[in-house]
Amino acid sequence: MSIENTPREETNQTVNDNIPARSKISNGIIINVVLFLGLIVLYVFNFWPPSGKDTETPVKEELTELSQIINDGSFNIAYVDSDTLMARYTLASKLREELEAEQRRLENDLQRKQLSFQEDVESFQRQIQLGMITAENGQVKEQELMQRQQELIQLNDSYTNSLMRRELEMNRELYGNITDILERYNQEMNYDYILGFTPGGGILYANKKHNITEQIISRLNAEQDATN
Repeated sequence: MSIENTPREETNQTVNDNIPARSKISNGIIINVVLFLGLIVLYVFNFWPPSGKDTETPVKEELTELSQIINDGSFNIAYVDSDTLMARYTLASKLREELEAEQRRLENDLQRKQLSFQEDVESFQRQIQLGMITAENGQVKEQELMQRQQELIQLNDSYTNSLMRRELEMNRELYGNITDILERYNQEMNYDYILGFTPGGGILYANKKHNITEQIISRLNAEQDATN
C-alpha cells in the first residue's frame, strides 16, 4: 500500500471501523435472537399438543414467560450511535488530527525525496544523451540511482507501516476508553446489552428512547477534560 495513495478519509474510516467491531458483535446478537425466536416457533408447530389435550405444558409456560419479559421491558437494551460518538469524542478528534498531520508530514518528506531522485535521473539521462559522462562513470551513477530507488521503496513501506501502527494504537486507546466508560455506566443502569448502531449496519431500526449516545459522549469528554 503506497503512502501517496492513502487518502485521509480512508485513515478515519479505519478509526470508526474498530470500534465498529462492536457492530459485528451486535449483528451476531440480533441474528442469535432471531434464530432463537425461529426455533421457538418451529417447536410450537411441531410439538404443541393437539387441540383438546392439556395445553399447560412447559413449552407454553416458557413462551408465556418470554412474552411477559418482552411486554414488561425486562430485557434491557441500549445503543450508542458509533458515528456520532467518534465525531464528537474530543480525544478521538484529537488523535485523528494528529494522525492526519503525521501522514501529511511523511507524505511531504517522501514526495520531496522522490522529486529529488527524479531530477537526478533526468539529469543523468541528459548527460548520457550529450556524451558528457564516460561509460565507467555512467555505470557507477546508474548503480547509485538504482540504490536510491530501492531506498525510496523501502522508505515508502516504512512510512506506511508506521502510520498503520500508530492508527492501531489510536484505535486501541479509544476502544479501551469507550469500553471502560460503558462498563462503569452499566453498573448504574444494568442493561443486558449495549449495542453499537451505525446507519446502514446490521441494526435496521432502533427506537430513540434506547439511545444513550449523549450520556456516553458527555462522560468520555468530561474525563478527557479532566486529564488535560
